[in-house]
Amino acid sequence: MEISKIRALVERAISDGQLTRDERDDIQAAIYSDHKVSPEECELWRQVQEKIWRGEIRIGG
Repeated sequence: MEISKIRALVERAISDGQLTRDERDDIQAAIYSDHKVSPEECELWRQVQEKIWRGEIRIGG
């Protein structure tokens, strides 16, 4: 999947300050859809993780 589409998916998922398990699964499925993880995809996921660690995003149902 194109990085721009994955980025848009991430932005929609975290726009409410919460990341659900389903949203996480959707993002990871998009990242792994071509069975390769690009450096850009890796960095995007790392940014999501950092937002969780800093408390900017909560993990929800």
